[in-house]
Amino acid sequence: MKEYGQGEKIGVAVIQPALVEEGDARRLARVERLLYGARGADLVLLPELWRVGYSDFSSYSRKAETLEGETVSFLRKVTRGLGIYLLGGSIVERQGERLYNTAALLDREGKLIGSYRKAHLLSYRSQERDLLTPGGGSEVVKTKIGRLGIAICYDLRFPELFRGMSEQGAEVFLIPAAWPSARMEAWEALCQARAVENQGYIIACNAVGRGLLGRSMVVDPWGVKVAALGVREGVLQAEIDLEALRDFRDEFSAWRER
Repeated sequence: MKEYGQGEKIGVAVIQPALVEEGDARRLARVERLLYGARGADLVLLPELWRVGYSDFSSYSRKAETLEGETVSFLRKVTRGLGIYLLGGSIVERQGERLYNTAALLDREGKLIGSYRKAHLLSYRSQERDLLTPGGGSEVVKTKIGRLGIAICYDLRFPELFRGMSEQGAEVFLIPAAWPSARMEAWEALCQARAVENQGYIIACNAVGRGLLGRSMVVDPWGVKVAALGVREGVLQAEIDLEALRDFRDEFSAWRER
């Protein structure tokens, strides 16, 4: 396992599943197969609400769980089996009477090292804002493979969130999403804009099926898509170079000169 500060490239993998009509056991088996297809990566991402299905609003309450529940337990097993850092997409998290759209970050031993509750909830043709509670702040986690900031889907439209994470030291932004096919241009433009204006890597993970766009991507600090998937199920693999990122920030310090 490569570690932060060693001057080595970090292997990342983005899991883009097809969210077709299927039973829960089949969905778990599909995702597990894709995860094991990412063997050899250091950091792996899953998309937003991949188990529940973002648009299945009627099931949010019934399928809500805690960060100690079945989904995170499943992810713990995978991280230990593969020795990876895993941003496990997001779950509908229940805390008391409230529900949140929450992303969980696990280390290679299966330990929960960070969680983020989606701050911006969509009301446009969505029930998310009616059903869920917005999170209260940003999340940046210092790991042995870099400083990781977390956002979820609609958060991409709010540059202040990313600026705040930059000020906390974020170098790589992890974005699980359920982005719709109808807004493809916005998806690509916003991922590239957030990378450029914060001089950081964007790793954006989407799903396909049920009107979802796919087109997961890795964008470098210059705004270049270094890897991207189309509209099929698959595993996207790439390398990110944190040493080059830090050199770039030192030489061209636009993110500090606003």
